[in-house]
Amino acid sequence: MRSNIESEIKKIIARSFKNEDDKRRILEEIFSALAKHQENFLNDLEKRITAESTPQDWNKDFEVAVKFVESVKSGDTESERGFFPQEVYSAYIFDDDAESEIPMSDAFFVNTPYDELKNICTQKYRGCLVTSDGTVKNFSYCLQRNERFIAAEKILFEIAEMYKIKRPVIFSPYARRAVDIKIFGVDAAEFKNFHNVDLLLAQNNLDGKILKGNLFWNVKIERGEMRRGVDVDEYIGADGKLIRYEYFHTFDDDKKVFILPTQHCDDLHFETDSGEKNFKFGYNSVLKERDCQKVTLDTPTISDDVFTNDFPRRNDKLRLKTAGDVAKVLACFNLTRFGKICPAQLESFNADNFKPLEVYTKADSYFYPAENSLLGDVRNKPVCCIKFCGDSIFKIDYANYVLHYLKQNYPEFGWAGVE
Repeated sequence: MRSNIESEIKKIIARSFKNEDDKRRILEEIFSALAKHQENFLNDLEKRITAESTPQDWNKDFEVAVKFVESVKSGDTESERGFFPQEVYSAYIFDDDAESEIPMSDAFFVNTPYDELKNICTQKYRGCLVTSDGTVKNFSYCLQRNERFIAAEKILFEIAEMYKIKRPVIFSPYARRAVDIKIFGVDAAEFKNFHNVDLLLAQNNLDGKILKGNLFWNVKIERGEMRRGVDVDEYIGADGKLIRYEYFHTFDDDKKVFILPTQHCDDLHFETDSGEKNFKFGYNSVLKERDCQKVTLDTPTISDDVFTNDFPRRNDKLRLKTAGDVAKVLACFNLTRFGKICPAQLESFNADNFKPLEVYTKADSYFYPAENSLLGDVRNKPVCCIKFCGDSIFKIDYANYVLHYLKQNYPEFGWAGVE
């Protein structure tokens, strides 16, 4: 069709400018560029309409699982099948030199309820270092909250926002119990020369309360670049100049893969073709290399010590109007393993006569898209009080996880957890 149109245009130009070669050449170049632009525009529009009519259900691929593995068990590869260790960096920090780090493969976690965790982190304790020849040096230390695992979770929330994923993102209570050991009286250089570190947990009444290990999850994060060349589609305007371009990545359709550009893109476009996933990221700026993260979700072996964002959506509601609607949404959580341990139920539309459950601090809280915070600021909304039962030390974590989903998806109500 395009060749016929171009042929007719050239005939019209030739008849109109028989003896004016320059004008004829200029008009032919203009209309040729216009025809190419129109063809690209129509092809792009057709692809996008097809993609929108058969949207990708990102929710089914977004299954996140997290487990804590103690150091003595971390070599058991069977228990970690489908899981990847999160980066630890350093679990020891020093009062006299904030830049010094001791690289470690494990971290420290406080295995207590939050009210006791706060008290533990306000006290000082005694420990000792022992050299290979038996020399002992005493030091003091305190526990300092570490938020690096929560920062790692933020990547998943950014993916959920970009790909418009509606299911809960993650349930990872141990991430909020991570602590560093802050050392007083010994510097980093001296610390490295000692053979053994003894935190004297029994003498400090911390035995069983401080666990050493790492968090494992089914998320693999790889950093890379989206490069110009074969991985870039350019879109030319009617004047022959570049008006937009798209980076794209292609993967097998059976892989649970998400691409997250580190710089905001103007448009995300997704296609499936012949068993392949094709991610396209549109930009309206100067063509250059862009950083990205490839996030792959494996299928892990689920056991009782695994926390997941399991969420059967068959009872989910778009908008809540009645107490029955609230109960249906809560049923999606109560059908899960941890929902049976700490079941949630609608208690009241009045928060005056109940003891509120503890909510996460700002540093510990889950992340919200910017537009959700605007809806959440509306005053004088009815407050739904959700009662969480059970006595698990992770009840506060589970309550915050459920309430985050309710606040994010149903801002027409205020939400409160109560005991």
